[in-house]
Amino acid sequence: MRTILVVEDEFDVQQVVADVLRDEGYEVSVCGNGRDALQSLRAHRPDVVVMDVMMPILSGMQALEEMRRTPGLDGVPVVLMSETSPRASEPRHWQAFLKKPFRLEQLLDAVARASGVAGRA
Repeated sequence: MRTILVVEDEFDVQQVVADVLRDEGYEVSVCGNGRDALQSLRAHRPDVVVMDVMMPILSGMQALEEMRRTPGLDGVPVVLMSETSPRASEPRHWQAFLKKPFRLEQLLDAVARASGVAGRA
């Protein structure tokens, strides 16, 4: 079973994303900020991280940059989500980007692509 870490500070969004992924057969864990995500990643490496950009304590971009500098975490695929599109000047250290609001089919397709699975879980 593929594992997903959902990192989202808005509880309702976090729960919807996690529930949809669980319904598709993924094993899902959740965190509410980038700092907690890095701690979780160091303890257990998921197949994919689905992460919001705008979060308290440590943003998704800051967490992603730290992941890319950390051996063992540098290769974990990341699907970013945000209400604003990334700037063209930002390094592209992610596998997919979802502009909020997104359709659930877009989420499932992005996670499947990031995890290297043709189709869904």
